Amino acid sequence: MIRSSAAAALSLALGLLATTATAALTTTGALSTSGSLSTTHDDFCGEVQRRLVATQLPLRNVIEPDFEAFKLSKPGIGPVRTHQFVTRDARGMPIAVSCKTKSADHLRSAHGASAAADPTVPANQHSCRDLHREMIREIMTKFSPTERAGLREPPHRVMLDPDVLRYTGSQWVKSAAEAYRGEDGRIHLRAYALFAEWEDWRWKIMPESWRGNHYCHLVAPEYIRALMLGEARIAP
Repeated sequence: MIRSSAAAALSLALGLLATTATAALTTTGALSTSGSLSTTHDDFCGEVQRRLVATQLPLRNVIEPDFEAFKLSKPGIGPVRTHQFVTRDARGMPIAVSCKTKSADHLRSAHGASAAADPTVPANQHSCRDLHREMIREIMTKFSPTERAGLREPPHRVMLDPDVLRYTGSQWVKSAAEAYRGEDGRIHLRAYALFAEWEDWRWKIMPESWRGNHYCHLVAPEYIRALMLGEARIAP
């Protein structure tokens, strides 16, 4: 469920559609552009996995039929497996996508250093918020010139809040991605994350199934697109 609240936020500094920014992306230091995040599809969370850690490992993305099944699911390491659940509105439009993926250090531990980007390098440390940024970049490329000229909420008016981190699965599953209108009058997107690296000493006493995971509750690209076009509204 997409909820409303007020919070401080960071601006979406896109440098949108700039070819120089696109050319600057690298396989280790930035998010992959091999797939699509402009629409919700059956490999959406698989693409989320690839972008978070810059992995090219074969993986299987499991679409969960309901949220109860999704709650019980765990991403897999050998072979790599991700899990996806889509929340839809009464018309069937996706409004949120929840993904369970593996951390870079767990993939490297199980499959070797080439399995994912080195997570100790700051440029390789990606968040769920980065995925919202990538969604907007790709959604913008799909707009017609007429749609782009008439956007109700252009990209510079879409603000990206920092991820809200949860430290237990029970807390995370009770959370939901948020799209709300802030006190500044702008649309804000906020993701909720669970992040527990495999090698982090703080989690060594935790069950192995809990360690080495990165979960994201994300606002769905279809809903972001509808907000930008003015086809969906959020009350102040």
